[in-house]
Amino acid sequence: MSELAVFDGLPPLEGAARVKFLESMLKTKIQDNDGSDTGVIIYCAIILFLTGVFLSFVWFNRKYRPLRAKTIKLCTLMYLATIPWALGDFQMNGLVSIKGGWAHCRFWVVWMRILFSFLYSTLVTLRFYALDRIFIQGKPYKGRALYVPAISLFIVLLGYCLTCQFINVYHVSYYFKYASICVVDDRYRYVSVGLIWVPWCGVLFFAFRIRSIQSSFNELYESLFTCALGFLILIKTTVVHATHPYYLFAKGFRHSETIIDVTATNLIVWIMLGYPAYQCLFNRENYDREWAKKLRTDGYASKYSAEFDSTPNETTSYSRMNDSMFEHNKMGTKDFYDKDPLDTIRMLSANGGGTLTSNTIPSPNSVYRPPLSNLEFGSMNDGSMDSFDNPMDGRTDFRRII
Repeated sequence: MSELAVFDGLPPLEGAARVKFLESMLKTKIQDNDGSDTGVIIYCAIILFLTGVFLSFVWFNRKYRPLRAKTIKLCTLMYLATIPWALGDFQMNGLVSIKGGWAHCRFWVVWMRILFSFLYSTLVTLRFYALDRIFIQGKPYKGRALYVPAISLFIVLLGYCLTCQFINVYHVSYYFKYASICVVDDRYRYVSVGLIWVPWCGVLFFAFRIRSIQSSFNELYESLFTCALGFLILIKTTVVHATHPYYLFAKGFRHSETIIDVTATNLIVWIMLGYPAYQCLFNRENYDREWAKKLRTDGYASKYSAEFDSTPNETTSYSRMNDSMFEHNKMGTKDFYDKDPLDTIRMLSANGGGTLTSNTIPSPNSVYRPPLSNLEFGSMNDGSMDSFDNPMDGRTDFRRII
């Protein structure tokens, strides 16, 4: 590319003269910017705005348990990474005139498009790794398990971008002022496209491992759609860069490149959070109860509580159930969340018994009514499971009912 430096002292070409020069130099037809490029930018802005509104709703309802189990923070970081990635696409794909601030080619190519496309892919990998660690390995995703992989991957990304920043500009991307374009070195192009396959191969690996997560988290279908969209971006980018290195001068290629990138990356966020968000909006209480029951049926209650309710024990005990199956009301007391005391008794019986404390008694402002007329709760001192078997104390043997 250094041979193009002979044109640097000449005044930049404009209009038809610029197009004619590019066609003679690149041996391809040039389709310059027009209103359709602006339309693509507006479409992308709308998609990013709608996803931002959606995530605002998710954060407003972040205490809703089915949403909280979906690693909201990582999904939010993924969305934030799509914004500079899209801006880098606008510049590198030729949707804007390369003048003024857009003429800083290495900044837009390296620090916006490449860095944040890598970062997005890495965040997807980390999310799948988190699910694998929690639900497959049965280990907490905290401390070194959280920070070491994240920091290590970030150092690798930062190191690659810094290397691209400090090597010869002609080996990366530079501004060819005479024709008002950014010229990207082929070696840099192919290395960057090849490297982005690495995190997505990691996504595929962890997606295979978490395939057994049951219906309470529904990660099987989410992981399939995520991998399909991710590899759609990868294959599309690889094929286009390998077969049409000057794709930015063809409307169809530059539009499809940008639209697929923005749509697919935002759609992945919607897929990960969409279903529980929909239920939160239209079927909040019923879905939460059904989800909690599925969680227990699938055997993930203790893992969910350990990771998301900050409960230290690993076994399903009454203290865990008290945190993960009860909620605080406005008066500061705890009411039974599933509105069914028999679930409490079944859980206690299955885990060797325990003590039913006064926390299980509905507070004065609770809507709960006992389903059985002879159902009574004792105090903290006399409400043990052993007392249920004593016919002299006037209570019903609930283990027989169960």
